[in-house]
Amino acid sequence: MNRNYTVDPANCPPIHADRTCTHRGMDLNTCRSIIHVDCTFVSRIDAQQVLVSDSFITNCPVLSKGTSAVKATRARHGEDYHTHFDPKAYLARYSPGHDFYGMKMFFIQQLHEIFRDNQVRGDRLLDIGTGPAIANLISASRHFSEIVASDYAESNRTELWAWTRAEAGAYDWSHYFKIVAELERNRENWEVIQQQIRQKIKAVVPCDVNQENPLAPSVFQPFDAVLCSSVVDVATSCLAAYNLALRNISSILKSGGYLVLTGHLNFESNYVVGDEEFSIVPVTKPNIEMALDGAKLRLVDWREIPMHSSDVPRHHIEGLYVLLAKK
Repeated sequence: MNRNYTVDPANCPPIHADRTCTHRGMDLNTCRSIIHVDCTFVSRIDAQQVLVSDSFITNCPVLSKGTSAVKATRARHGEDYHTHFDPKAYLARYSPGHDFYGMKMFFIQQLHEIFRDNQVRGDRLLDIGTGPAIANLISASRHFSEIVASDYAESNRTELWAWTRAEAGAYDWSHYFKIVAELERNRENWEVIQQQIRQKIKAVVPCDVNQENPLAPSVFQPFDAVLCSSVVDVATSCLAAYNLALRNISSILKSGGYLVLTGHLNFESNYVVGDEEFSIVPVTKPNIEMALDGAKLRLVDWREIPMHSSDVPRHHIEGLYVLLAKK
């Protein structure tokens, strides 16, 4: 379990002898120096917040005492998605006029260009970690004959099936279909695109990128392409797990196939869905490049936009990216 601790520098003495706690004044360079590859200690630092594992709490001379130096709040992760992730609250952020600080338009624009410019196409596409949202699938859908959608949480899979079957009460994605149709200079036919993607989604299955077969218990032949939108950093607990997850995803991709990956750069705060906060592993471009190399994936295209703390209040995020890699 991970917990968020808000550190009061006045009540948190510096402890350097055993390198287990060096929070005084939140010297980020000092704090970062104790991040361990096996993730048993500090895994994220944000202003005066430190995300640590329970095993670290028991070994930390300050945190283990429960003094006024720290205040704990629960950061959701892993199996919490089954019980605490609210698809309706998440989808509320997709309402027209509620683009989350321009992030969604960046992803939609760049995905459109990635698929258009690099001739990424084939018979079968896997969208891994679709969530309850299909916005990022729209640009990809026209380039593939069949699509398999997937998500860890059953509630998200239920939302996906509801939309695919055009059930009453399913989320209305027409706003995003119109945006993509406009990008494709085909705005008048957005309803045709919508119907086509419904027909192309052949399955909605469970997934877990932390497993050797991310689609277990389902078994599929390797895919021509895999789309993974802002998933790996929220589904894993540390950089080591992040690297392993990309290797797992690569294992279900054909040789010569493409991975399209989107995400956030150095997102050093929890992300909020409704009343819940979920943890996220902060990654940099060098971290991502190393993970791709370990997964035998060659970076082909990289799109990035910088962001500043003033752009996204209450969050520390350095940028957004969309990349294309080839196996």
